[in-house]
Amino acid sequence: MSVCTLVAAIAAAEAPLQAQEAWWNQAWAYRRVVTTGQFKPTNLPGEDIAVVTMPTGGLVLPDGSDIRVTTHDRRELPCRALMLGPGDQVRLAFALRQGITKYFVYYGNPKPGPAKELEIQRGVLQETWEFVEGPGIKTLEQIKRVFAGSNKLLGRDMRDRIFMGHNPFGWQNKIATVFTGWLNCPADGEYIFCSSSQDASFLLIDDKLVLDNGGHHQPQYDVSKRAATELKAGLHKITFYHVCVMGEPVAVAAWRPPGRPDIIPIPPGAYAPTERAAPGMMEKFGQTINIDFLPFHGGETFMADRYYQRYVFEALAAGQGGGKIAWTWDFGDGQTSSAAKVEHVYLQNGKYAVTLTGKTSAGEMKRVNQILVSRPWNEVTLNKLDILKQHAEIVAAYDFKTLDVGALPEAVQLLRRAGSIDAMMSAGAAFVARDKAPPEAVAEVLPSYCEALVARGKADQAIEALLKASTMTQNPAVCAEALTQAGAIALESKNDPKKAMELYQRVLKQYAAMTTHKSIREARIGVGDVYRYTGDYEQASKAYEGARIRSEDVMKKAAVLRGDFARQAEEFIRRREFDFTKEALERWEDTFPMDKLDGYWSLLRVKMLVGLGNHEAAIREAEVLERVNSGSNYTPELLLLAAESYRKLGQADRARTTLQRIVEKYRESKLAEEAAKRLKEK
Repeated sequence: MSVCTLVAAIAAAEAPLQAQEAWWNQAWAYRRVVTTGQFKPTNLPGEDIAVVTMPTGGLVLPDGSDIRVTTHDRRELPCRALMLGPGDQVRLAFALRQGITKYFVYYGNPKPGPAKELEIQRGVLQETWEFVEGPGIKTLEQIKRVFAGSNKLLGRDMRDRIFMGHNPFGWQNKIATVFTGWLNCPADGEYIFCSSSQDASFLLIDDKLVLDNGGHHQPQYDVSKRAATELKAGLHKITFYHVCVMGEPVAVAAWRPPGRPDIIPIPPGAYAPTERAAPGMMEKFGQTINIDFLPFHGGETFMADRYYQRYVFEALAAGQGGGKIAWTWDFGDGQTSSAAKVEHVYLQNGKYAVTLTGKTSAGEMKRVNQILVSRPWNEVTLNKLDILKQHAEIVAAYDFKTLDVGALPEAVQLLRRAGSIDAMMSAGAAFVARDKAPPEAVAEVLPSYCEALVARGKADQAIEALLKASTMTQNPAVCAEALTQAGAIALESKNDPKKAMELYQRVLKQYAAMTTHKSIREARIGVGDVYRYTGDYEQASKAYEGARIRSEDVMKKAAVLRGDFARQAEEFIRRREFDFTKEALERWEDTFPMDKLDGYWSLLRVKMLVGLGNHEAAIREAEVLERVNSGSNYTPELLLLAAESYRKLGQADRARTTLQRIVEKYRESKLAEEAAKRLKEK
């Protein structure tokens, strides 16, 4: 339904009912008003029809047999429930009457009896099933057996033409689809029909086979699949079977009517027209005031191979009595609202029971509708996306303590990407407060959350969160990863080598025999980092050697790889692209951890940190290298950078002390002269 149609429906529903219009049959407890525009009768055989998709509140029988449609003056009309679901909704076709724009859909009778069945002879009805393996798809007989064996309906709806570029009812590509259309042929004469499809398609006119395009094949890019048939002017049934087993489900039916020079896809105007109706308020028999809502999909956004869905909910009321209504929404995902109109973002696909409660002086009323949250597959080719920030602003206001544990990782990543760091940290804190969580959720939340904590000077809290995370799951890989990250924070942010060693050793003792996850090797490297930090070159070398990659390919290309890592880091530093510099240095230290003792890796890291303005970390890295390998050729330059960082931090005494060390300990270096020169400067 378009936004304009929805607004019109809501406006109609909000108009107060001075008195409930006469009820068609009291055995039907519920009804919903639906409206159409003025239509011009086609005067073709069969009924002119409209189609409406509307929520039912779960009050319709599972097979839809209790649904009836009447005019506003209580005349029953033929109707057909095309599809029930997903969720509490029904898609319904019903007969139209000239001059009438207001109709009622009744339901809620447990013993309804037979209905006036609608025979559809308008538009194009598409019915799509999940494909079930059968005897083949080469012949029409085989195709019919495929459909006879298909029992999972994916979707059924009216279309404006016989065309597919994707499955409009879901993600599935292995599908079996039949289009049943009603052509209003303009003249007597010869009609040429053409088809193209991914895999098999068959086209029938008035139930007679005209085109055979069976078997496995790609779509035709010409009009080679064509056939001619003589037709009289007027209404003709066209049936188009399509089964797709491989590739995207692509199919189209084309024609050349008499008097036209070329073959074109059969246009919407060639089919007998149908109308779309808009749902309005739902009423209950004998109830003087009714509340209701129409779930409306407002949009979706995309992030890292994930789509998030935004819905718009608006509370509606009609009738008399009760005074002002206090609204409460329960969106089925742990979130609530008291606004009459609200936008809500669902962070996970699935079924949600949305409950609207209205409290008045006359009492409390509820309306519940189950909705299925998923991509709007019928609209994915429109490529309309909300901006990420729009969804993040909605999610930032959530009560994360009541959000499902499976949705919290989605909230953390969405908020992080959108730059809503305060809200992201609140979501992370709510996640860590849980006793248990799926291992994949722990692995997704903790790195981002703890990185934000460290950036805000809360390293202790980050370590505590990682220790807690290691108790939330029994997955050894995830536990090892959490403790290894905690060790890195203890060493790099807290300057606590003892705590870091304790955590790294715990990983190796508890989990090394249980998992081959990369965190085990990272813990071994971490042990080397602790020894490096404390200046124990021999033990650091031993630990790094134990973590060395023993791939023959890496060993053969070691010199080339080292040079490549160094050149990349140098170039990124020159461009001041420090995120890429960090990645290059991380790949280097991961591939060759022993190089962290040499000095050049440290020099490039210090230059990066200086460029980022992180002078404390730059000084720490320079002094660590001096402790562990004072004889490195790069030590004087590292100390010169450290002295400059001390100066920028306003620590002139330490800057002078560092320069003095260069002069006294590295006299043979050409930088000793530069250090002496700076010492003489004020």
